Amino acid sequence: MFMPKRVSALIIRDDKVLMVKLKTQDRYMPRATWVFPFIELSEDNSPRREILLLIKNFSIDVRLTGKFFNYYPSENPKLQYFLYVMDYLKGEPEVMSNFQAYKWVQISDITSYSTSFMDNNVSKFLDEKAKEYNKN
Repeated sequence: MFMPKRVSALIIRDDKVLMVKLKTQDRYMPRATWVFPFIELSEDNSPRREILLLIKNFSIDVRLTGKFFNYYPSENPKLQYFLYVMDYLKGEPEVMSNFQAYKWVQISDITSYSTSFMDNNVSKFLDEKAKEYNKN
């Protein structure tokens, strides 16, 4: 039986991350509204290739950092998540074909937007990033 899979992009721009608002309720995580940009994967899709194609469609330039997470969210342990960390380079996101809206959220405020789909390791990573910017 095929387990649902999803790949997301954690796009970092200075001390902020890109969040997108869903157009409709997420069938796998119904409490989610603001999330990292993502795409559903079919069984034979490459997560890396698919997320890069999605971000290319947003008309922004990013650079993969090499940081990657693979986990099962607490809200739905039957959903496998791949999360690629990317540095924002340039461009204004055009997300309307996939999502309702977008915003750049302070890393330190991320938990007020989304926690149900985030792995503890992702939360720790973001906490460390927020601390880096608070030192400056």
